[in-house]
Amino acid sequence: MGSKRALGYRRRSPRPDRDLENTSLEKQEEEIIKYCKSNNIELVDIYTDDLKSGASFHGRDGFKKMYHRALKKEEEIDYIIVFKQDRLSRNTLDTLYVMERLNSLDKHLISIADSINTEDPKAKIFVHIMSLFAELEREFISFRTTSGMEKRAKDGDFLGGKVTGYESKNKELVINPYEAKVVKYIYEKYALERWGYRKIASSLNTQGIKTKKGNEWTINAVKTILENEIYIGNSKWKGKVSKGKHTPIIEKSLWDEKEKVMKVRSYIPEKVYPGSYPLSGLLKCPQCGTSMVQGNSSKKYRYYQCNKNKSSGSSACSSNLIKKEYAEEYVLQDFLHRLKGKVSPIAIYSTTQSILGYELNPLEKEASNLKKQIERLEKEMLNVIDLSSDLTLNLDPEMLKAHLTSKQEAINKKKSILAEIIKQIELKHNESIMDIIDFSIKHFEEFYHTLSDDEKKTFFHSVIREIHVTKGSSTRNRRIKDVIYYFDFEDLNKL
Repeated sequence: MGSKRALGYRRRSPRPDRDLENTSLEKQEEEIIKYCKSNNIELVDIYTDDLKSGASFHGRDGFKKMYHRALKKEEEIDYIIVFKQDRLSRNTLDTLYVMERLNSLDKHLISIADSINTEDPKAKIFVHIMSLFAELEREFISFRTTSGMEKRAKDGDFLGGKVTGYESKNKELVINPYEAKVVKYIYEKYALERWGYRKIASSLNTQGIKTKKGNEWTINAVKTILENEIYIGNSKWKGKVSKGKHTPIIEKSLWDEKEKVMKVRSYIPEKVYPGSYPLSGLLKCPQCGTSMVQGNSSKKYRYYQCNKNKSSGSSACSSNLIKKEYAEEYVLQDFLHRLKGKVSPIAIYSTTQSILGYELNPLEKEASNLKKQIERLEKEMLNVIDLSSDLTLNLDPEMLKAHLTSKQEAINKKKSILAEIIKQIELKHNESIMDIIDFSIKHFEEFYHTLSDDEKKTFFHSVIREIHVTKGSSTRNRRIKDVIYYFDFEDLNKL
């Protein structure tokens, strides 16, 4: 039998100076070639995406060509090889989808620096954990780019994305006449004829009109159109509104009338909020396969409901209600049953320590850089203060004050970021981690009930891929059929 065949993939971020790993394309290619030679793997080709973000696969033609080639049976590709897992993607779900798709065809993902080869079943959970950290890092990078977006918003520039009623040409919004008529129709029906969201959505769907993405209209889609200030010529970023450079579609008088209607309707008493719904999106409708979400509930009766039925009406699908308390308790007990006696605290601790070690280096490097920047700014402040004491220079006091204020603000901002990073470093050095892990496993149910609503939802969505529900003629007959996890619990002890 001949050697196995592989496709290599390398990627450089659009802002390599901000990339903590800062791994060059040449370095990635060198490591991939060296790995293949050492392991008797035939490297068929290497694909590249230069200056492309790892946030998604959008715009990454190199990856798409490589991926589709790898899936072709006649190519007989056994592996996709990357230098580091985050070169593939910084999005958890994207990475896991690629891994599962390859594994289903008996093909595998290899990440050299992370010592991952999904040919080994125990590597699956590790890929999942590594992907989560890559996504957290992506969010941290995104956080550091917001200042540029804020400036563009303040200047009235278009910040990107698809907007019904407009097309983007040379980063500017230009009115799409057909879509603009749909937008006006929505505003006029709501503001002048007092139609509700559902009635407007139903009317558009009946006429065969689709959303900009080609989907059916929903309550939320209509509401989003009615709340978007872009239609009266404004630009909005993080709650701050400024005058945009584009042409408005809606007259201010129609917008004001719409606001009056919304204000009146906001006084209509809402149903009592019946708590959080942590399984939203995980439960799948037994009839159409769409995600199930919070249903129309009261204090006494609470359900999950088919999202297609809730957002688009009964013509799209039945409600297929399933009781909230039953579903959540069943899923929690299913998790506890699988966890009990099958997961070793030592195995989790070992994996956690490995991940923390992987994380500490870039964090400590970032902290060191920030400390140097703060020291430099403080020295610059001292120099300004020394200059201000020299009366022979006759410097403008107001100008000096403004300069010092600017320096101090920069120092305060960097100190704030540094404090957050130091907290993360201290947390990763916490010597009580083993005790925490041991207690959490043994008393997980008590631990679960101390979580906030958001934390419960995050937990379920981190470990569960989807939950299937049985068909039934009534809510009483509808039950959980199976819970599909991202990993096999038995693999946790094999790490």
